[in-house]
Amino acid sequence: MFGISLLLNIFESLMKTDKHILPKFEIMKKYIIILSIVFVELSGACFAQTITAPSELEAQFENFNYVKVKWDDNSNNEDGFLIERALVGDTLDWEIVGQTLPNRERFDDYWISLNRIYSYRVFAYNSTGRSDYSNEDTVYTYGDTTNIPGTPSNLAVLKTTQTSIRINWNDNAVNELGFIVARKRPELLYFEFIDSVETDVLTYQEVGLTPDNVYFYKVCAYNSFGISDYTNTVSARTEEGTLIQTSSSQAETFFLKNNYPNPFNPSTVIEFGITERSAVRLKVYNTAGIEVSTLFSGELPAGTYSHIWHAGNIPGGVYFYRLELTSGSSGFVSEAKKMILIK
Repeated sequence: MFGISLLLNIFESLMKTDKHILPKFEIMKKYIIILSIVFVELSGACFAQTITAPSELEAQFENFNYVKVKWDDNSNNEDGFLIERALVGDTLDWEIVGQTLPNRERFDDYWISLNRIYSYRVFAYNSTGRSDYSNEDTVYTYGDTTNIPGTPSNLAVLKTTQTSIRINWNDNAVNELGFIVARKRPELLYFEFIDSVETDVLTYQEVGLTPDNVYFYKVCAYNSFGISDYTNTVSARTEEGTLIQTSSSQAETFFLKNNYPNPFNPSTVIEFGITERSAVRLKVYNTAGIEVSTLFSGELPAGTYSHIWHAGNIPGGVYFYRLELTSGSSGFVSEAKKMILIK
């Protein structure tokens, strides 16, 4: 690119001394710019790193309870591998079921049903792109399903808040030990198995979620013989939050400011600062110590924050807002302040 810039400078100097060269210069300048663009594109193509696809993939059903997927790693620049699975039927509906670190050549899939035919494939990825798929391999998960619990059904979303989602389902078994809840976060490509509940418990609430994000859920029953098929998948968006990070700079000390305005009707602003990544809870209580509202519950990085509390449905009176933090170095700290809602 230095040579192209030099050519442009030479032509500009000639143009100043000889006006007759102006038309020719404009034509040459266009060609030089076009050549420079081509040069950049060719350079990018030459220096782009390709990722070689994994190969020799094999899927094996092990010990009647999981599928071992293994492959050959043919690249040295991957950030990891993503494993896809499809239930063999009329069509193949592929989904990502797992992820591994770089240089790994095996993934164990425990979340399978018996007497199913599954296909597997793998690809490598890094920050610049991904490889082609490996070959596909198919495995049959044979076994006795007589004592496997029946599949729960009619999974539905009951309630959402800024930081929580509640779901429920129907129980179609009499021999389950409990239910396993799987959830997919916005930043993940596959489901995680986040929790379990005991037999005959048909509702689950996840808390500490991020406001204004979509989450996906599915549920299966389990006992000592295995797991059932999954319910239908449901999705829900948490309510839009009013917590704003006003600065990403680390606060010098933990603080909780007086709300403003105070007294207020119907909204007020609460500001606080944290010195390190912490589990944060911001709640409002009445004078009897009863919780009125959870304004935020989740993990936050160091910084300063403000939250607008809309108290339109809350009766007037004296209230207390309390900030609680749990962090690695500071442990548990909290502070509370008083505010007055006038109606």
